[in-house]
Amino acid sequence: MDLTRWASALVVLVCVLMLARLMLPAPRRARFDDALLRRWRQLPQVPQALKQRWHRLRHGRRHRENAEQMARDAIERARKTPVEREGNVIKPDAFKGPRKPH
Repeated sequence: MDLTRWASALVVLVCVLMLARLMLPAPRRARFDDALLRRWRQLPQVPQALKQRWHRLRHGRRHRENAEQMARDAIERARKTPVEREGNVIKPDAFKGPRKPH
């Protein structure tokens, strides 16, 4: 059996397992999920680094792109705001007014 047949068999097995899970009532589904999660955590062949790498593959790019976009937006807002600068230090006009006594 070649790799593509193994992969397709694995996909079919996962799909049948997910379909069977959907047919269970809610309390049994919760117990099934807990048992599956316990088994997953007990797997000695899957180290924590592999789980983290899988999570990074699934979520890392989206979070990184979102953070990069937010940083670009913040930099653009800072560039467009009219403020005095002393080197790298920004001196906004809001700090020049009288301060409220406490």
